Amino acid sequence: MEIGVGTGRNTEALRAAGLQVDSLADGVQIPVHDNYYDAALTTHALLHGTPGTIAASLGAIADTLKPGAPLHATFASTLDARFGKGQRISKHVYAAETGDEAGVPHVYFISEELRSLLEANYRVESIQETAADDIVGTWGHREPLRGVVHWFVRAVKKG
Repeated sequence: MEIGVGTGRNTEALRAAGLQVDSLADGVQIPVHDNYYDAALTTHALLHGTPGTIAASLGAIADTLKPGAPLHATFASTLDARFGKGQRISKHVYAAETGDEAGVPHVYFISEELRSLLEANYRVESIQETAADDIVGTWGHREPLRGVVHWFVRAVKKG
């Protein structure tokens, strides 16, 4: 299952690798399919929202995964150059005031907070804070981003 399909770049690559993929568009509610999926991938959907909405999404994703299934996910870091800029929504949540994501809340995490959020439903196998300017490129935004720092997470559903 791919959450937050965006332009479909990951869907195409996964299908080209011979995988069957159910893709959910950005903002679409995760369907209820208890213990159905073998894995989940989300590269940008869990950057947007608040800690509460991210926790709810992680719980819904866990509900759809088989026990032991991997989750590969990306989250924003407080080391990201955009952290603390724009309109403050709540602790660690800011919305850009200009650009292609104006008004969209972004939640930024420190390691301990992200681990705590994940460990409700998952066993964290790896969590890596990475400067991502070269990874993000211009495919996701009209203007190139500078100072992007993301957490890249691999976790497995408990149970």
